[in-house]
Amino acid sequence: MVNVSYGKLKRIATKHPAYRMIENGDNIEVLFYPPTEESASSTSEFESSYGETVIRVIGLRRGDVVEITDAFVESGGTRRRLSLDELSFWVNEIEWLA
Repeated sequence: MVNVSYGKLKRIATKHPAYRMIENGDNIEVLFYPPTEESASSTSEFESSYGETVIRVIGLRRGDVVEITDAFVESGGTRRRLSLDELSFWVNEIEWLA
C-alpha cells in the first residue's frame, strides 16, 4: 500500500497547472497531465502545452494521508496500470514538489 500526504496533494493541485484533484467525500482522484516530450526536453521557459497522456491516481482519504488504491497511465485510448515502483516515484515527486 502506498500513501501520500493529503495536504501536499492539495497544495500541488492548487499551485501546479498540470495537476487536478477531484474529491467526493473520502474518495480522491488526482489527474496529472505530464508535459509533452518536446516540452519536457526544451531548454527554454516552461511551456504550458500538455499532451493527451494523463496519469490517474485514485485513493481514499484517511485523515492526513491518502491511501492510493489504483493508478493508471492513460494515453491514446489505452490504459496501463502503474507499477509499485512507478507509483513510488510519483509519490516522491509529490513530496519533493510540495
